Amino acid sequence: MIIPIITGATGTGKTALAIELASRFNAEIISADAYQVYRGMDIGTAKPSKEELAAVPHHLIDILDPDKTYSAGDFFEHAENIADDIISRGKLPVIAGGTGLYAETLIKGIFCAPERDDALRAALEEEGQAHGFELLHERLRQIDSEFAASIPPSDKTRIIRGLEINSLCRMNVREAQKVFHVHPRHKYSVFLIADERERMYARINERVVKMFEAGWADEVEDLLACGYNENMQSFKAIGYRETAALVRKEAEFASVLATIQQKTRNFAKRQVTWFKHMEGLTELRASDPTNIDRLSACLRDY
Repeated sequence: MIIPIITGATGTGKTALAIELASRFNAEIISADAYQVYRGMDIGTAKPSKEELAAVPHHLIDILDPDKTYSAGDFFEHAENIADDIISRGKLPVIAGGTGLYAETLIKGIFCAPERDDALRAALEEEGQAHGFELLHERLRQIDSEFAASIPPSDKTRIIRGLEINSLCRMNVREAQKVFHVHPRHKYSVFLIADERERMYARINERVVKMFEAGWADEVEDLLACGYNENMQSFKAIGYRETAALVRKEAEFASVLATIQQKTRNFAKRQVTWFKHMEGLTELRASDPTNIDRLSACLRDY
């Protein structure tokens, strides 16, 4: 079985198309969105509505509290296991979401190195703060010149990760990536929903306005009242930090709205760039009424 992945930039209609496809093929949807995993973060992450969730079984939505972390590795493991279960029940898994890294991980597999060493990371972070991360970058260059050359001295996250991998695995990053690479168990076909940039940007601007009209500020206020805050990974979702500032009366609505619209447009542009580098895509045009028939025909050919 070849599993379809429906992806594309934000606001291009992935959810609606996936639900229509799932209804036709007795399928279940696996979300490939980095932030829809978090409970209570519904409006700003554009989760499917309650009616949409009820119409077709969905997976990897509302599985974590906002103070937890979630990675591409977590997604890869969960999505593969869920796909196995769906197939075992005689149904079709459909992957739907705009996190390009997640889609690419399913297709290519993932690097699963040994568990992170929090004590080592903390020590490296402290050393970098005290003496400069340029010093750590130079240390990395001496033991793993290839990986060091691929990152700037200012990229402290990857510098620390490189030193950690070299320490834990006793090999450089490229060698570790080969040894610890986990290949996917399934085959996938990617369907990219694309649109004209001007229309996409206009739709994004309108969408952000509608999110606030739907109560986004109230949603963020509830999250803050529960003790969640901007330092958590979940608040890296576009707009949550800005909306938190609005709730705290640290920013004006017009400024917050414009900033979120701009950041969302920038994110959509990055998504388009990412997808262009993926191989074997079947491109669909946003809002094309024949998409579902084209997609259905492709799946029947498999």
